[in-house]
Amino acid sequence: IFRIRLFLPEVHGAAAAQGARPPARRQPRAYAGERRRLLVVDNEEPDRELLVQLLEPMGFELRTAASGHDCLDLLAAGYQPDVIFMDLAMPGIDGWETLRRVRAAGHEGIHMAIVSANAFDKGLENDVGIRPEDFIVKPVRHTELIDWLERRLKLTWLYDAPVLAAPETLVAAAPHI
Repeated sequence: IFRIRLFLPEVHGAAAAQGARPPARRQPRAYAGERRRLLVVDNEEPDRELLVQLLEPMGFELRTAASGHDCLDLLAAGYQPDVIFMDLAMPGIDGWETLRRVRAAGHEGIHMAIVSANAFDKGLENDVGIRPEDFIVKPVRHTELIDWLERRLKLTWLYDAPVLAAPETLVAAAPHI
């Protein structure tokens, strides 16, 4: 058994100058503007709940669906999310087919992202308009998810408690009871 160890002074020196870890990134508390609706579609309850627990306190209205069929039923019943987070590997109809059916039903204004453990699919061409930047690999990195929402929904994040903000222009974190 042998090991190769490289000492790169520029890399090691920069890390030592900044400390071993980069500064922690602040987590947004809320966002400005109208309340946004998000639909999380995943057959695994822990994966759905992870996104709900992260995003609901920021003021998003979240709904979940345990299958592609449940997602399509919600949309057919009139639910109009701003975003759908879709898992790919689900029983019944998979995420790709669900997204095809969402598009075929005329839901063009919904932003869609894949949230999947299968990183291989990220680079594949597809017929539903999912670009590599719309693919979030599990386990979900919170910063990646927050950054995606900011770009797609053109959000302005709020980091501190707002002072004298009008309630109709600010979505604040709802307390959990």
